[in-house]
Amino acid sequence: MPSSGLNPGRVWFFYLLLAAVLFAFQEALFRIVFPLPEISNFNRINYSQMFNSASEENSGEGKRRALSNESYIWASDPDGAEFVHHLNLYGFRDRTWPVEADNRAMFVGDSFVEGFMAADEETIPRGFEAAAEAAGEPMGTINLGIGASQPGDYLAVIRDAVPIFRPDTVVLVLYANDFSAGPDVTRNLDSGTTAIRSNVYLPRLYVVVSKLMRGDRVATRWLKKPFMFLPASDSGRNPLHDEKLLKYARGFVAPGILESMQQGRFNPFVVNEYSNYERYLRAPAKIEGVIERLKRYVEAYGSQLLLVYIPYRSQVSDRYLEYTSLFDEDKQPASLMSAPYQGQAELLKHASKRFGVPFLDMTTILRRREANGEPMYWNYDEHMKGTSYLMTGEEIYRFWKSSPANVPGN
Repeated sequence: MPSSGLNPGRVWFFYLLLAAVLFAFQEALFRIVFPLPEISNFNRINYSQMFNSASEENSGEGKRRALSNESYIWASDPDGAEFVHHLNLYGFRDRTWPVEADNRAMFVGDSFVEGFMAADEETIPRGFEAAAEAAGEPMGTINLGIGASQPGDYLAVIRDAVPIFRPDTVVLVLYANDFSAGPDVTRNLDSGTTAIRSNVYLPRLYVVVSKLMRGDRVATRWLKKPFMFLPASDSGRNPLHDEKLLKYARGFVAPGILESMQQGRFNPFVVNEYSNYERYLRAPAKIEGVIERLKRYVEAYGSQLLLVYIPYRSQVSDRYLEYTSLFDEDKQPASLMSAPYQGQAELLKHASKRFGVPFLDMTTILRRREANGEPMYWNYDEHMKGTSYLMTGEEIYRFWKSSPANVPGN
């Protein structure tokens, strides 16, 4: 009699087919939920001292895990404003960029490039993009702004990012606190990190489990709950954690502002902001060596360098003095708009001319707007407003477009 049982070969084939379908479904689901950047070892955390959780800060080892699809809050309660920064897979405030793309500009700088006190779409790079689009010549941008960074950090991120993304133009935006007579920072261009591409062929479940076992953060498609960029004074990273400094600040900082600083809701590092800038803007500065070497570095990768200077707000208008005096020992601040306080822009002007680097000084443009009754900066927080960032990006585009290298026929 013929057997009524199932063919064992067909049974095994069915099980194998079912396993393959389940694996493919699981793999597709994991790739949707757990995205990977194209470059696995390029991340903002390599250039920033930011902690993005209390557990990292209090670990004792100071361990900092990669920022990837994270978000954080920057607040200024005296200004009545709060903004969430949404970070991409590389930890920067931007969309995640493809490694290979044509016709784009890379922006590097501190919180003014990142766009503190503005929305995600109100940054300098977005203004540049908007101006290019309006001119009928769309360009992409890469926002590598890092809040609370300095020129040494700029050079390090340029060192690693330019060989990866190969931008047409590198726009270095220098703010008024970026000039120092300190040690040579060009050594940060010496030893770059070799880019490692993520292995797209590894099962995503394997990648996720491996990261978890190493204690690394696993990025998801969806942003996590925002953390505070500025910690409260119970953290050692808040300078007002120091009782002596807190007692000192109580002597002249307005009580409501001091309370916001202690809560992490207003920048505690602006105590004596005006007095510090008054001295700093008159001090000797060194930047020539940085410009010369940086120009050679970016040109070696087929990019051009463009410099932009953004002044401190009281170099632009005296209207901000009444606000800074509320958290400064100097209760009768004098104007910083006179020539002795404009040396940084003059230094950049001469250095850029010497080394053949296009240079845009935003001081006159910002002063003109202020004189027309349009405040460019916030009253208490020292950063620009979103409309000012966008306007700055538009001005940079127009300047870039008119520079000799970009004029048709040159």
